[in-house]
Amino acid sequence: MTDRRARVAVALPAKNEADDLPACLDALDAAAARYGVGVTIVVVANNCVDGTAEVLARTMLRHATLMSCAVSLLPPFAHAGWARRIAFDAAAAKLVEGADILMSTDADTCVAPDWIVRAVAHLDAGADAVAGRALTRRGDRRMLGAEPMRRLNLLGRYYTALDWLRANAEPAAQDPWPRHYYEGGASIGLRLATYRAIGGAPTPALAEDRALFAAVRARGGIVRHPLDVRVFTSSRIDGRAPGGMADAFARWITQAPDERLHETYAFPAALDPDRACVGDQLSFDTLPAAIAQAGAMIRARRSGAAPAIEPVLLAPLGERHRDGVTEQGSQPLDRIVA
Repeated sequence: MTDRRARVAVALPAKNEADDLPACLDALDAAAARYGVGVTIVVVANNCVDGTAEVLARTMLRHATLMSCAVSLLPPFAHAGWARRIAFDAAAAKLVEGADILMSTDADTCVAPDWIVRAVAHLDAGADAVAGRALTRRGDRRMLGAEPMRRLNLLGRYYTALDWLRANAEPAAQDPWPRHYYEGGASIGLRLATYRAIGGAPTPALAEDRALFAAVRARGGIVRHPLDVRVFTSSRIDGRAPGGMADAFARWITQAPDERLHETYAFPAALDPDRACVGDQLSFDTLPAAIAQAGAMIRARRSGAAPAIEPVLLAPLGERHRDGVTEQGSQPLDRIVA
């Protein structure tokens, strides 16, 4: 590795993203300004029939180099796996040394101004890949209405508690608390050498992002899940990838209160989902009681002597999923899940 600062190339697949792409590129340009030098953003517009190409043609960035191309994927390959693989490969072609850094996000997402800087810091500290935290934009959640917003906030409280309990049950020295468990395409970072070592991005039609991190682990790599590498993504329900996050939002918003939630289990079954059964699945009717139970479990584990994981302060869930960048107040986790 040389003493020069690692170059960064951001892979950005885009399909019919004319509406969200300007804000996405502005945010990436701001992140490039914070990093300082050597940032290239590579947009691969796939199967677009809107104004995505026109947006790219008129976009002028101040701090990053913008490069783009258009591709038409044949039906068997017209899915998120191949779209991200092509974008990753195009971005990798702009890098030279193994220590250079590949990152990726989604076109309906705005990265935090320190997104690149903080991801690079974790890679410099020994991580082989960084899975950043994706938060939904507060304005988007508000536009969904009061009841959908209440449901999303409940799920946020549930998964915050589950993250703590998982980390407490299985502490990892190389990926310590505070951490999360999300692995999505909205925030990916890894060295060029690592990308080459795994043979490039896997191309399943669904969950291509999780498959990439699984490939890194399969080669003995360390995947870090830090809370400070943040992006702010949309809460849209008309997604580009069938079975993706937008479909999950749509299902959560429209399902009946007593309908079982997909892969959302009561505690302690949630800590061992491979052994959970249908009867352990929660609904929006039973979710508040499960959150209260999680709070009791957390308080009980904290009350013991010399806890394995030190308590941390987390921002209130009513405000933590916001697209601002200023610091905000925090409260103890047991108050969030109480």
